[in-house]
Amino acid sequence: EVYFVNDGIWTMDGDGEVRLTIMASIAQDESRKTSERVKAGQKMSREKGVLYGSGNIIGYDRVDGTYVINEEQAATVRRIFNLYAEGHGETTVAKMLIEENRKDGGGGLSWTASKVSRVLRKPTYKGYMTYNKSHIDDFLSHNRINHSEEDFVLVKGNFEPIVSEALWETCNQIRSKRAAFVKGKDGRAHKFGVSFPQNKWTKILFCDCGMRFQIEGYDKTANGGKNMRLICARSKMFKKKDAARALNGIPCPAPYASEWKLELMAREVFRTVWKENAEDILGLLRMLDANLNTTGTPNDGNQLENKLSALNEELDDLVSQRASRSITMDDFLSRSTEINNEIINVEGLLQSSIQEQRPKARLDMHSIEAALSDDASFPDGKIEPGFLDRYANRIVKSNNRYIWMLQLVNVQQIMPIQSERQPIAMVTYKSGVPYDIEQEQTGKQDKESAGPDCATICRPQDFFLNMSRTKRKRKLVEWLESCQENQVNVLDEKIPLLSFAVDFVTAYEYQKARGIKIHPGLWKDMRVDIFLVKKEN
Repeated sequence: EVYFVNDGIWTMDGDGEVRLTIMASIAQDESRKTSERVKAGQKMSREKGVLYGSGNIIGYDRVDGTYVINEEQAATVRRIFNLYAEGHGETTVAKMLIEENRKDGGGGLSWTASKVSRVLRKPTYKGYMTYNKSHIDDFLSHNRINHSEEDFVLVKGNFEPIVSEALWETCNQIRSKRAAFVKGKDGRAHKFGVSFPQNKWTKILFCDCGMRFQIEGYDKTANGGKNMRLICARSKMFKKKDAARALNGIPCPAPYASEWKLELMAREVFRTVWKENAEDILGLLRMLDANLNTTGTPNDGNQLENKLSALNEELDDLVSQRASRSITMDDFLSRSTEINNEIINVEGLLQSSIQEQRPKARLDMHSIEAALSDDASFPDGKIEPGFLDRYANRIVKSNNRYIWMLQLVNVQQIMPIQSERQPIAMVTYKSGVPYDIEQEQTGKQDKESAGPDCATICRPQDFFLNMSRTKRKRKLVEWLESCQENQVNVLDEKIPLLSFAVDFVTAYEYQKARGIKIHPGLWKDMRVDIFLVKKEN
């Protein structure tokens, strides 16, 4: 029992509860109106370029509603961006600022990596104001939801920038490359920093879990040298967290890689591809080039468009009949399902016809021949980094299997006469409810394209150079037809080239030349699978 003295409401009275409900509804509506007015005011403020916050930002002083550069602090900001653009990490930059006695925003020398990161993330320093950093999800709960950087709204300010847009974007790209995502216990992707790869192997070596390999340390060898030991970044994260490792399971069954084995594989890949099979590879690619865009039977697009228009008109007529109740719901659903299936069928044929009119590409055989004529040097038994940079796109390690993706496929574009046909906007019905079929198909494609890059190549493959010449030609045609049926660009696919094994004898001879012996009981043959991929421009 409650009695409100000022309002004269008694909860035990007959109309007390009704009056309380009415007053609560009025208060809720007033809260909604206030929320709308605040949002409208914020929109007007953004359009006028009004600065939010107190203006307490290192490098600027807030004067008369705008930012004015503080030259002493601005020099520190420029120093941070320049050091980061040169390749120094955030922790290293913080240490260098302390050594140079540069003061932070509070006037102290307590620089940390997080403070440096906050400076690098602010678009204010390139002359932009930032809006839409967060929002209130509901005017009743008032829960604030923070947005990611990709959702920020940037508006050009009327104040002078401290750094150029080019320098800011360069540092932002470096930050993006040094970040990765990992799924937490809640299933959400969390961002965490990773070191920028500096070694020739850490640039291209990936685990089949999708993470890069990192340098873990060096082992002394029998000849007095050092051998680099690499580890999967995901396994390295869990290495010292026994509880998390036991809870989540071991991320990778074989997370380690050895430098000398990679160097041995590089030598064998060069010998197998460039020295022994260059002519066969050229023959395969010439055969592929000759068969590009020649398989399949083209469809008459005009007839398909007419048929599709007729089906859509029939579907509209069916909807009108149902609206006038001249047919039953069961008849409507039955007939609309038949029309829908026929529309989807015709649309697929029409898309295939349109696909034939898109810009086609052919292989640049002259550049491919030049690439296969290139020579590699192996100083001290190690392949030169420049050769790897030119031709090794990625290496994926899956247990004792190493998947090499070589970018030898150079492409030149051929622009045919474009068709004047335009795709027909089509709405179909599912159980009597309209939906956008184009959006549904786009969602399916996004779902199918998700996942690690090595998901396809880790499946069993038929490698062309491991077949006889007769079978090779037949399999190539089948592979091209499969690509066309799945409506994928052949030149965007990974071409399974050849597969071989590095056995104990090969490894023994390699290590023996370096003054090192290996025991046969400790050796496992390494399988090397080579794919050709399109060269990145």
